[in-house]
Order: sequence, then structure tokens, then C-alpha cells
Amino acid sequence: MTAPTEAVPRRWRVPRPRMPRGLRGMPRGIPRVVARARGLDPWVRTRLEPLVSAFRAATDIVTRRGWLAIGAGVAATGIGLWQGWVEVLILGIALLATAGLAVSWTFGRMAYAATIELDATRVVEGEQAFGRVVVRNRGGRTLLPSLIELPVGRRSRRFELPSLAGETDHEILFAVPTRRRGVITIGPLRSVKVDPFGLYRRERNWTERATLFVHPRTVPVGAQATGFLRDIEGVTSHNLTSSDVAFHALREYVPGDDLRTVHWRTTARTGRLMVRQFEETRRSHLLIALSLRRTDYAAAAELDAAVSTVGSLVKQARREERQVDVVTSAERLSVASAAILLDQLCSAEVQDEAPPLRETIAEALVAAPGISMIILVSGSAASAEDWHGAHRQAPLDAFVAGLRMTGANGTAARRRLGGMVVVDVPALGDLPRAVRVMR
Repeated sequence: MTAPTEAVPRRWRVPRPRMPRGLRGMPRGIPRVVARARGLDPWVRTRLEPLVSAFRAATDIVTRRGWLAIGAGVAATGIGLWQGWVEVLILGIALLATAGLAVSWTFGRMAYAATIELDATRVVEGEQAFGRVVVRNRGGRTLLPSLIELPVGRRSRRFELPSLAGETDHEILFAVPTRRRGVITIGPLRSVKVDPFGLYRRERNWTERATLFVHPRTVPVGAQATGFLRDIEGVTSHNLTSSDVAFHALREYVPGDDLRTVHWRTTARTGRLMVRQFEETRRSHLLIALSLRRTDYAAAAELDAAVSTVGSLVKQARREERQVDVVTSAERLSVASAAILLDQLCSAEVQDEAPPLRETIAEALVAAPGISMIILVSGSAASAEDWHGAHRQAPLDAFVAGLRMTGANGTAARRRLGGMVVVDVPALGDLPRAVRVMR
């Protein structure tokens, strides 16, 4: 009688490989081989990853001209050997030899340390913006002259870097064009090694990117222009209250009224308790809506003027400590500070599928209730229906006005469209007067 076998502990059992569904109907040996091969896949990847990385690094330095020369050399050599054409064979060998010798220009170790410094990270369009690049040889040996490139926006600038002894540096000054508002990315600074034939190009980055905000131009609008306040507290509404500063009328006393509001002279004259009634006042809450729909603008200059108009209004509102919200057809902008808002306006551009202003206003009022004033900013191509649609979305007790950018060929004019006022603004300099005549 055989002795009973002891059960193998569960933690010592070797899990059987799970067979894929597509292999379950095959002979027993084949699915096991496939499953084991899949188990070796991570091991193979770990071993081959350094080789793949080295191969990519070697092929990344080959330019299109280099691949063309290598391909032509291989093809000419093969055809020459196959057909016995000596001239074609010599041409192929010459191309391959040139490609082999040219790669030596990319050899060499570079030990740079570089920084990009800007005089200011925020400038106004048209102002001069300068920066500098400091490249240092952090090694002990002298480095040969080389070529460095600095991307500035969509263009790259090339500089010749002289020979640098160990622990020495070289400074390069550069200017940044600021003709139009925008966000300009500078860098990263990279060293470039190129052979004389342009077959190989080896690059290496030495810095991070730097960002320059080119703000739109703004003009001072004028004190109290964005608030339209009639008294020291705020804008009066149609809601009546028993305590405020905007007097409305006298009425007879009702139990529960505050005795401090009793008007004693009228009470003595009429013989009945009379109390004062006030109109409720509130701080003005300004909403500025900027249209980014392409069909609302007849020229790019109108959009730039509209963006500058929004920036000018917000700066004045922040200066007067008014509550303000800014929305565009694309998003709601942050107004934590005027600088942060102008940073966002730098990249404002028209969009083909941007919603009309009426939809923008409807979404903004849901996120920011209690709006007392709405200023719409759009271009000269916006139709009267667009203005009416936006006005119909506004609360009944809110003041709504529009600023229409007409360009240099337009004229300043004030017109009434239904229940709102629209003022034509030919240039940014006409904005202060346009805001004064909106009311």
C-alpha cells in the first residue's frame, strides 16, 4: 500500500499559463509554447531597449539629404555590381564613402551649461524686449567653436559660439520682436553639429523654454466710467427696503417696521406713524463679453482693437475695485489681477465654430448671477440680430451696451438697437469717449 502524498502548499504551486481563446482548439503543445513566449516578452524588451535606443539615436542625426545619399549609394553600388557598370559602381562607392566620412563631423563631447534670461516676462506690443543667453564650459578642457540655435517664436536664430576654455562663459544678447500681441516661446537653446554636406545633424538641448507675454495695448478709460454709479454706494434697483441710502417715498407704519425709520415730522403733521422707504442699492457687477466668432470681424485689426478694449475696461474696473467678470466665445477668463487677464488675452484669436454672443451671455449669467451691467464687444460684421439676441439674454434690471469695432475707415457713432445702445469705436483712442456716451 502506497503512502499518501502530502498536499503541496498553495503558495508553492506554479501557476499554469492561461491559454488565449484563439489557441484553445490547437494541439496541447503549441498553446503552451506561445504562452511561455508571451511570458518572456518583458524580459526581451528589457534586454533590447538599450539597443533600440542606441539605434534611434544613431538614425535621428541623419537628415533627409543624408538618407537620400545613403539610399542612392546603396542602389548605385548594387546596380553596378549586378550589371557590371563600373561608372555606376564608382558613383555608389563615392556616395557611401562620403556618407561615412561626413558622420565624423558629429563626433565630440560637449559639456555646456546654459541659461536664458529675459529683461521682462511681460511687455506691451510695440515695446522693445531683450534677452541674453549665457553659455558656460563646465568642463576642464577647451571646447572647439560650434553652432547654437535659439528658437524665438516660430523662427530660430543661429549664433556662432567661439572656442571656450574650461570654466569660462560666453554671453549672447538678442531682441524679441513684439509687433503684435501674443505668447512667444523662447528656447530651448540647443547646440548643433552639422557636416559640410548637410547629411547629418546632431542636436542637444541645454536649457528649458522661457515664455514672453506680449500684452495688447490699453488706454485709460477714466474714473467712474466702468461703474456708471449714481451714488456713493452703488446702483439703485427696483427692490424696496426699509434701510438703505436711496430714498424712495414715505408710507404708513406697519407692525414690525424699524422705529428708527419713522419720519417724525410727517408723523406730527399727519397724526399717523409714517416711515421712510428706500430703493435697494447694490454694488455694480460688470460683465464684459468678447466675441471670437470669425464672421463678426471684417479684419484682423478689429479683433486686436476689441481685445485692447476689453483689457482697458478691466484695468479701469480693477483700479476702481469693481467686481468684474470677463467671458469670451471660447472660455471664461480669470480676473484675479489685470496682469493675469492680459496674459490670457495675448492668445485670443477668432474661431470658425465659436458660438454667438447670445449663447456666451446665457452661459456666463448661469455662472455669475447678480450682473448689473453687461458690455458686449464685437466687430463691425456683427449683425443687428446678433446684438438683439445677446440683449434678450440679459436680466431685465441690467444695463446692456455694445462696443462695435469698426476699424480705421469707420466713424464714431452712437445708435440704439431696440433696448440697448451700441457705440462704434474706430480706434482704441476713441474708447474713453465711447464709454462716456454709452449711458
